[in-house]
Amino acid sequence: MRIIIDPRVEYRYSSFYRLGLYRLFGSRNISYSVGPFLDLECNTNEQFGAGMQFILVEDNGTEHKVFLDIKDVATIEADKYEWADVYGKVNVAPGETSKYPKLIVTGPEFGLRNRSAIGLGWFGLKNYLKGCRRSNVPLSRYVQTYVYPYIRRRSLKAYERAAAVRPNYVFHASTLWYNEFASTDTNMYRGEFLKACKQAGLEIEGGLFYVEGEAPLKEMPTYPKYKELYKDFIYNHRLSMDAYIEKTKQSVVVFNTPSVCECHGWKLAEYLCMGKAIISTPLKREMPGEGLIHGKNVHFISSPEEIYQAVVEINQNRAYREQLEQGARAYYEQWLAPTKVITRIIEFIRIEKNGKGTYKF
Repeated sequence: MRIIIDPRVEYRYSSFYRLGLYRLFGSRNISYSVGPFLDLECNTNEQFGAGMQFILVEDNGTEHKVFLDIKDVATIEADKYEWADVYGKVNVAPGETSKYPKLIVTGPEFGLRNRSAIGLGWFGLKNYLKGCRRSNVPLSRYVQTYVYPYIRRRSLKAYERAAAVRPNYVFHASTLWYNEFASTDTNMYRGEFLKACKQAGLEIEGGLFYVEGEAPLKEMPTYPKYKELYKDFIYNHRLSMDAYIEKTKQSVVVFNTPSVCECHGWKLAEYLCMGKAIISTPLKREMPGEGLIHGKNVHFISSPEEIYQAVVEINQNRAYREQLEQGARAYYEQWLAPTKVITRIIEFIRIEKNGKGTYKF
């Protein structure tokens, strides 16, 4: 089987799925060409960053069109859905799979560094040159999306490398966002988690990143309240990705809550990949399979008042913590690993082609 990828695709958010393709098919079976995708427009940053379109070409020449929607919002790209034979999407609103028969819930993913600095630069330039005559996306946008993974992301091996958990230690690093949902949910829950950890007597490292400047004030005039509300946990410097990954692995427990646009954040996929004991608020978007199960893959809480007891239980009950850790990693391996997502897409195509039963995604 051969793979043809549209070169007019942003890199950092699609790097996770590209790794799956390269691992399954090898670089010699993957090419980049704008020709098969001329009926898909790529004239804006939104179109460039919506997802990744590629074509699976079987040995007999049969082609299958695939679009992987990586946006935070739950809306379906109408033109991409019409074009594709399979439409995979990270953030699927509840009930949408029954409305869209070609829709697959891919689940959360995260950006990866899959090439060297020189390799990424050369790779990005080649893709720009291949697609620039059929796109209005500037070279600067390509530079941004191809350089970012080298600076701010790491390889999948870095996440999977084992590290010992430190009892009574919590590391948390997240941004205080500035929209309505963040005010009532994301920021509040993250802040309450850190308060609960402090109440439980755990050593806390990291905190909540406060965004300086005019942008937060324009979107959310009350944003400065966080400096007082979470004054014990505010920090204003960025950690290196190496430190973030290693300290997260050492943390006895991690916390997840839907982020911008009520979406799955990168952190959820990272935590599952690292096999962490996760406390999470209810998810707003679908997950593949049966979803995350309380007590098996994650510890769900439904109110701020439940966080303290969850922190204490996971910190003090090693058997329960290890159960959650093993369950998180098992779910990742079954449903979310890069090769697993691509394999599920291929299985979906074959089931649709042969008309044999259904496959739960």
